[in-house]
Amino acid sequence: MARFITINPTEALKLIEESPNISILDIRPSDEFEREHVPGAENLDYDGHEFQRKVEKLDKNKIYLIYCKSGVRGGYFLEKMRDSGFKGAYNILGGFVAWKVSKLPLTSE
Repeated sequence: MARFITINPTEALKLIEESPNISILDIRPSDEFEREHVPGAENLDYDGHEFQRKVEKLDKNKIYLIYCKSGVRGGYFLEKMRDSGFKGAYNILGGFVAWKVSKLPLTSE
């Protein structure tokens, strides 16, 4: 069953650990992504002019975990994914800020 829900950072970490095939999308600007991000995340800059084209190339049959800086854009993108026929996606409540405050794993380029 397709699910499109917002989950807290701890639930997101558990999802990553239990779902090795999940694709993690960081939709923050690339400079923020390069400073630090969730391990295994791929950057897809929401504000970039290539964003829509990149989204169209995503595999709609995969399950995605998405996050932005604070969770707002991630929630909006979650709805766009549902409307575009994706199989399922999760958004991190509070975005990267909440992930970092929760002292969960980080990595940098």
